[in-house]
Amino acid sequence: MADYSDIKLTISDGVAHIAVCRIKQLNAYRDQTADELLAAINRCDADTSVRAVMLTGEGRAFGAGYDLSTISPDDVPALDDVLENHFNPVIRAIRTSRLPFVAAVNGPCAGASVGIALACDIVVAARSAYFYEPFVGIALVPDAGNTAFLTHAMGRGKASAMMLLGEKVSADTASDWGLIWKVVDDAALEAECRSICDTLVSRDAGAIASTKRLIEASHHLTLDEQLNMERDLQGELGRAPAMKAQIAAFFARKKAK
Repeated sequence: MADYSDIKLTISDGVAHIAVCRIKQLNAYRDQTADELLAAINRCDADTSVRAVMLTGEGRAFGAGYDLSTISPDDVPALDDVLENHFNPVIRAIRTSRLPFVAAVNGPCAGASVGIALACDIVVAARSAYFYEPFVGIALVPDAGNTAFLTHAMGRGKASAMMLLGEKVSADTASDWGLIWKVVDDAALEAECRSICDTLVSRDAGAIASTKRLIEASHHLTLDEQLNMERDLQGELGRAPAMKAQIAAFFARKKAK
């Protein structure tokens, strides 16, 4: 699939593999990169053969955030427009997609790239990777969902220090802090993430999509509202053919014992 210049998209056996490929820029995003990523996400969402998405970067970096070299030194940057028109739509698309997203963080992950990684449902990092919030150090605020994702994942204390001090957080530390799912050796990252995607492909698509909805809703619903949403979605899934097949298989296994 050669419709893109800043990313690569391939699909095989139900898994879409999306890689940012601005290697010389450590996969820093320009506006076009975000637009192409959004187009690829929408393309995958519309393709019923796709059941899971792996997102990574080519070369030695997952992503260096926003490419500031795209801004002219003589311009006053309209970064609010950049976020509204290019980055925020990507974050929303990942979080609202029916598909599970697995981020394979293969190296440095900084700025907006952290937000894009954490927008994914499962984050696996290579041992050499690190996470870096440089925003305050360059007179900006964290964006691309970072203030929400970091705070919800780690709590106010660790998230505040990470964002205010701008220290690099190793993959092992990120795992210990509950920011990501797991850390693996660099050479094992691709295979580990592909295995996770294959597992997700084998799961019921409706159950995955509904679980994503519940996780996302949990950030703003009251407990009563969350319980009601769980009830309603569980009722829908319980009446679906996939659950009837699971019940039949359960009794078949029980009978065979």
